[in-house]
Amino acid sequence: MSDETQVERNLQGMDDLDFEGWNGADWDGVFAHHHTADVLVDWKGARATHGIQEHIDAMKAYVEQAGGGTPPQITSHPIKFGSGEWTCVVGEFEGGGRMVTVARWVDGAIAEEYIWS
Repeated sequence: MSDETQVERNLQGMDDLDFEGWNGADWDGVFAHHHTADVLVDWKGARATHGIQEHIDAMKAYVEQAGGGTPPQITSHPIKFGSGEWTCVVGEFEGGGRMVTVARWVDGAIAEEYIWS
């Protein structure tokens, strides 16, 4: 697989992850599917989770702190690019705000993720 094909496939995975998995709070389906079982996630440089269930639990807690119910909706990825197994995506939230996600992909799933919002 060419580098360009790998990047495009991973960026499409990030679209699916955010627009379907995150926006729909489909934690155990789409969201989990796009992460490895042992994913390492750094959130705002302050804390890390290890494993998909710990990551899901942390994201559910974030949603509860943000008002509960459904996650803040990501409406677009105006900036997205990658190189090899790495991608970088800027997600824009409905009503303002942005989130930057840098991810390392292994076999079509995120193995390492760095998120700032």
